[in-house]
Amino acid sequence: MGDPHQLEQVFLNIVNNALDAMVEDRGQGVLRVRVCKKDEQVCVEFSDSGPGIKDPKRIFDPFYTTKEVGKGTGLGLSICYGIVKEHGGEILARNREEGGATIEVRLLASDKPAMVETTPPKRRESLLAGRVLLVEDEAAVLDLERDVLAGAGAEVTTSTSAADMQQRLREGAFDVAVMNGSMAGGCNVKEIYEWIAGNCPGQEKGLLLTFSSVTDEETRTFLQEHGVPALAKPFEVADLIEQVRALSQREGKTPKTPTDTEEKSEDKRLQRAREHRCFPVRVSEPVSAESINHRVHRGARGDRT
Repeated sequence: MGDPHQLEQVFLNIVNNALDAMVEDRGQGVLRVRVCKKDEQVCVEFSDSGPGIKDPKRIFDPFYTTKEVGKGTGLGLSICYGIVKEHGGEILARNREEGGATIEVRLLASDKPAMVETTPPKRRESLLAGRVLLVEDEAAVLDLERDVLAGAGAEVTTSTSAADMQQRLREGAFDVAVMNGSMAGGCNVKEIYEWIAGNCPGQEKGLLLTFSSVTDEETRTFLQEHGVPALAKPFEVADLIEQVRALSQREGKTPKTPTDTEEKSEDKRLQRAREHRCFPVRVSEPVSAESINHRVHRGARGDRT
């Protein structure tokens, strides 16, 4: 059985991307949605009259986007790819001869009749809970990591410099701090760790560092001696969630179950997203590395997502 919440995200994101492409190209356009059964699969095709896709083979790669800086992370269709693969299906992209593009989702058909829900389905427990401070000076990476962590259930506060990070830590406690360990003009790893340990005792136990290049031997030794986890880019989206989850659960901490108020808030957020044609990333389950095989990395930009 397909997960209705996850598939809703897939279809919303495809529709939003098609609308954005047509509006940016000519200010208007036509989007046709076709559903049919082919062999043992249910096929849903989204065909638009936009400018087409520059490189259909790369459309599902993370960070692959031609949107202006700040208007897209290139994460949306990459997550769609993972969700569809988790459902045992396929998602394909191609340009149409008459112009425009088609995104096709293929899912295994079931012989069982569709179940009519008499009561709203209970939302699954979030993967993450608690407050996360995300410190990153590269805008695209910051947007990506924020979307992933917030979508998994964390309350994310962002910061773009070591000085701002220090101010935010002084103002309040966080369950986890995820920080780029090699930010330009920032402190080195040892200075970061010692400042946090000295000014926010205990917070250093929730520190996760990310690196875009191989660290020097001195830094690696320091991280090992103090038990500070680190991720090297490119890293799997699932690995980021797993590391943050492990840190948030340290010393017996466990993720909280969403309350009725939180569920209502989530419903309102989804409604606002539909009204404003934005796509909220909400991760219901960890996506396996085997099924996605997509990595978070730096700099790859190209076509719309």
